[in-house]
Amino acid sequence: MRSRWQPRLLAAALAAACAGPGLVLADTVWLQNGDRLSGKIRLLDAGKLSLETDYGGTITLDWKKVKTLESSEEILVRDEALKDEYLAKLQRAEPGHVIVATSETQQTKPLPELDQVMRPRPFINDAIWKGSIDMGLNHKTASTKTEDYRLDADTELRHGRWRHQGSVDYERKKDNNQLTGDKYALSASSDHFISDKFFWQGRGLYRRNKIEDLSRQAGLGTGPGYQFWDDELGAFSLTGLLGRMNYRYRDGASDEFYAASVRWDYKRYLYSQRLELFTAGEVMRPLDNAADISLDAAAGVRYRMTDWVSWFLTYSRNQVSGGRQSLNEKRVTTGLGLTW
Repeated sequence: MRSRWQPRLLAAALAAACAGPGLVLADTVWLQNGDRLSGKIRLLDAGKLSLETDYGGTITLDWKKVKTLESSEEILVRDEALKDEYLAKLQRAEPGHVIVATSETQQTKPLPELDQVMRPRPFINDAIWKGSIDMGLNHKTASTKTEDYRLDADTELRHGRWRHQGSVDYERKKDNNQLTGDKYALSASSDHFISDKFFWQGRGLYRRNKIEDLSRQAGLGTGPGYQFWDDELGAFSLTGLLGRMNYRYRDGASDEFYAASVRWDYKRYLYSQRLELFTAGEVMRPLDNAADISLDAAAGVRYRMTDWVSWFLTYSRNQVSGGRQSLNEKRVTTGLGLTW
């Protein structure tokens, strides 16, 4: 269903580009109490309308309190009555209604018939940078004294048909002043979109564990991927990689081998993007007998307290089985994060 948007997305992007940089357009929302707000309509979902403004950041409005609205350019509209999704421009109408104008028709609809509205995400745009930093701290004093620190940082840069991603994870743990956990991980990837959905990825990773027998993991891989969707409601992609891995152990021994892996990255935004469900990870299978399988995965939930600050809860697992030295780490982390 989402694939039907792509030709219209490109048309909307070209129209916006032709408008020129000097023209600043704004959407307008009229409320039942007589107020009028201007900004950029980002999303309508679950009865909440998100309006991005210069004066108050992103404002969440109750859809039932909206009298009418208009958009300065075409946006994606989901009509629950017709079970259809299309690109249209919204125009002001009588209270409780909106004029939905497409390239072919123009209809006046009751506001409740609009189930979802979101901004298109074309490839034709300037560089977009986003990311997050999550910090978790656990300090417990009982029969044993425990100190656990964790820092996770993720970033993404998109420009045209390129997408670059990077992440840094660090964890340090002490029990009764004895170091029981000290590790970090680095990863970076670059995707080039061959089409609106298909892309080719190159990826590198490095993991260091100063406590476990399997002390180092490093690898390079490349392969195709498919972006099922990426919009204001979330994103989902799958990638298949073929690459070279290196395992090093505390006793100085090492293993090098080729491996095939499958990566996934899923996000779903709820309640006007206040709540985020996410999971990401990689399952890897060596092409020889170095190990049976390797799993590095995480799943969790994030709640945006403000536009920048969020609370998160994450369950993660790092497992290497069937090799010279096995590894099986599980952890649950909660804390505060910064998102931009």
